[in-house]
This record gives sequence, structure tokens and C-alpha cells, in this order.
Amino acid sequence: MIDCHGVMKRLWEYLDGESPPDEADRIRDHLAMCARCYPQYRHQLAFLALVSRTASATAPRQEFVRRLDAVLAAAEDDRT
Repeated sequence: MIDCHGVMKRLWEYLDGESPPDEADRIRDHLAMCARCYPQYRHQLAFLALVSRTASATAPRQEFVRRLDAVLAAAEDDRT
């Protein structure tokens, strides 16, 4: 079993599909049962979805950077 620290350390690799299959299974199992890690997973997944939508849209690069800055600022506000 993988602990919360291990999941958080490897979460971006997991979300990018870069985790080895056995490790991905352990992370997936942990996220399915952990009320502490699952919200962070959902947050990072939403962030990746936003980046993907924005990057593939016809918006100019400046708009992408503005949106990314807004998301990062909101995330920072949530931490304080």
C-alpha cells in the first residue's frame, strides 16, 4: 500500500500517465479510499483539464497566460 506522502509525490506522474502500471494501481486504490488525497487529485485533474482546454482553444497566448495566472492565484488564495 502507498501512503499519502507517496501519492502526493507521484501524483503528477500518475496524472500524466507516466506511472508504471503496478504503481498506478496502488495510487488509484489509495485515491479511491483516501478523503485527504482525493480532493488534491481532483484539483490537479481540473487544472490539467483547464490547461488542455485553454491551450487547444483559439485564444492567443496572452489570454492563456492570463487564465493560468488567475487559476494559480485562486489556488494560492485557497491555501491561505
